[in-house]
Amino acid sequence: MKKMNKMEAKAYTFMTDQIKGAHWAKGKQLKELDISRQLDISRTPVRHAMERLIEEDYVYRVPNKGVFVGDVSLDLHQRKERIYFLEALLQHIFYTLQLDEIIVDTVPLADMMDDLEKAVPLESDEFETLEIKFWRLLLSYHSNTYMNERVIETMVNLYQDASQTPLIFRKSRAMKITHYRKLIEWLNANNYTYARREIRILLNQILINLIQGVDD
Repeated sequence: MKKMNKMEAKAYTFMTDQIKGAHWAKGKQLKELDISRQLDISRTPVRHAMERLIEEDYVYRVPNKGVFVGDVSLDLHQRKERIYFLEALLQHIFYTLQLDEIIVDTVPLADMMDDLEKAVPLESDEFETLEIKFWRLLLSYHSNTYMNERVIETMVNLYQDASQTPLIFRKSRAMKITHYRKLIEWLNANNYTYARREIRILLNQILINLIQGVDD
């Protein structure tokens, strides 16, 4: 493989870091112009770096459409980091809701539980799609949209991991529903202290499942 020059190496390192770190989700389209502007370099080294990434199966090209991020596997350390990140974000968000004395309308959230319950045994990702909708609805009560999007982005990154992580999440669906029902109960009682505790318990159980590779 041809040796990269300095600018190509810069573009290659940047893109592999974004992909390996799951900052770019599977299926994200990569545009030469956007990346070249971000790195303040010309498009040519970006194009050459993309060709290398295609050869290494980090990305793939769709004729007449562009280049897209492929399947990405996270190692255990990266998975744990994302779970810890989720917990930190959600703890802050729920604490902010408590300070702002926000009252969450739990009826729509509770209504979604039946659909989630039906999706538990499905082989498709319908459960995870509904789960994202559940969190978007709940996060709509929090005013910091940037932080809210980081929560969703992190969840999606974990769900789209090319390793066994998505399978572990599928095995954890029933456990999630149990905790989500309890979370709704605490929110209905406006008890954010116990709501934060429920989130912590849920994420700790998911972390254990990821480490062990199985669900109880």
